[in-house]
Amino acid sequence: MLKPNVLVSGASVAGPALAYWLVRAGCKVTVVERASTLRIAGQGVDVRDTARDVIKRMGIFDRIRDKSSHEEGLKIVDSNNRCFARFAVDNKSGKGDSFTSDLEILRGELARILFDVTKDDVSYIFGDMVESLQETDKKVDVNFANGTPTEAFDLVVAADGTGSKIRGMAFGNDHAHVKSLNSYISYFSIPPGDTDTMWSRSHWVIGGRAVLLRPDNIGRTRAFLILSAYEKSDERLVRLEKASKEGILAQKALVQELFQDADWETSRILKGMHESEDFYMQQIVQVRLSRWSSGHVTVVGDAGYAPSLFAGGGTSLAFIGAYVLAGEISRQLNNIPAALESYERVLRPYVESTQKLPPGIPWIASPQSMLGVRVFETIFWGVGVLSATGLTTLLSKVGAYLPIGWNSFKLPDYEAFRQ
Repeated sequence: MLKPNVLVSGASVAGPALAYWLVRAGCKVTVVERASTLRIAGQGVDVRDTARDVIKRMGIFDRIRDKSSHEEGLKIVDSNNRCFARFAVDNKSGKGDSFTSDLEILRGELARILFDVTKDDVSYIFGDMVESLQETDKKVDVNFANGTPTEAFDLVVAADGTGSKIRGMAFGNDHAHVKSLNSYISYFSIPPGDTDTMWSRSHWVIGGRAVLLRPDNIGRTRAFLILSAYEKSDERLVRLEKASKEGILAQKALVQELFQDADWETSRILKGMHESEDFYMQQIVQVRLSRWSSGHVTVVGDAGYAPSLFAGGGTSLAFIGAYVLAGEISRQLNNIPAALESYERVLRPYVESTQKLPPGIPWIASPQSMLGVRVFETIFWGVGVLSATGLTTLLSKVGAYLPIGWNSFKLPDYEAFRQ
C-alpha cells in the first residue's frame, strides 16, 4: 500500500508536531510555510498537563526545558511596583496550579526544536502557501501561490493558526467560526530594566487594560499590552481592527495613543515598543467549528480550536491534537475520512472543556474603572494568600471533579507509536 500523501499548512508548532507523528503513522508528509524562513520570533508559550507526555514521547522534553525562560513566577504589582500577590512557578505537576510552568519557552525556539527533529523525514516548503483546493473523489488537488507545482494529496491539514486560510477555503464563512472576545494584545521585546528580574510582573490599568512584563532566556524582557472592552462597538476596538489591516507603524501609533496615560512602567514599555523589531498585534479570539473535517481537509491546533489567551493551553492542545490526529490515521491508513471522524470523536470533548471560560471572563478580568481595578487587585491578593498556603493546589484538585474548566485527558495508546 502506498503511503498516504499529506500536506500540512503551517510550520510553527502544531504543523511540525503533527508531521513528526504522521511520519511514524506511515505517511509521506510535506509542510508548507508562507514565511521565507523558519519563524524564530514570538512570545513565550508553555507546555502543560497531558501535552508533557506527548513531548516526552517525542524525546524533546529535556531540550524544551533547557531552552525555557527559567521564570520564577508571577507578581501582581501596583502603580508603585509594590507586590501584593505572587504565584511561584509550578516546577512539578504541569497541571496549571500556577500561572507559570517550568516549561515556558519562546515560540521561535520551540519551532526550531520541532523543525530539527522533523527535517530529515519531512519535506519543508518555505515562501509559499496554498492558493486553492479542489476536492476529487479520494484526494485534494492543491494549487500553490508562488510556484510550487500543483499536487494531489490524500489529506490537507490546516495548522496555520487562528487566521487560517485553509479553514476558510474548506469550511467557508470564516467569521462564523471565530468568536471575538473583544480584546487585543500586542507583543514585543524590550531591553531589560533595573526593575526586571526572573519574576514576571503584571499590572492592571483603568479602561480594561493590562500590562505584563516577562523574562526570557536570551537577555530581553517580553512585553504584553492588553486592551479589553465590554462591547464590540467600543470605539477603541473599532480603531484597533482598522489598524490591524494597516501595518506595524499604524498599530504602534495606535497602541501608543491608547496606553500613553497608563501608569507604572508603561512609558518605558512604549519607548521600547517603538524600537522593537518583533512587534506583533492580534485580536484575542476562540475558534469553534461545528465539524473539524470537510472531505479530505481537517484542522489541528489553533486553526481548528484555539482556546484563547484567557483560557490558555493553546500550545498544549496543539501537541495533543497532533498526537491524536496522527494516531487515528495510523489505525486507518486506507480510510482517511473514517480516521478524521475518530479524531474528532476522541478529542472534541477535551477541546470543548478547555474552551470553557469562567462566567464574566474576560470582562471581570479587565476592569474599566478604578473601583473595578481595586476590587480585582483585592481578589488577587486573596488568591495569592491561598496560593502561599497551598490551598489553591488543593482546590484545583477538587475542581478537577467538577463540571467546570479543563477536564483531564488520557493519551490513547497507538501501536504505531510504540517504541
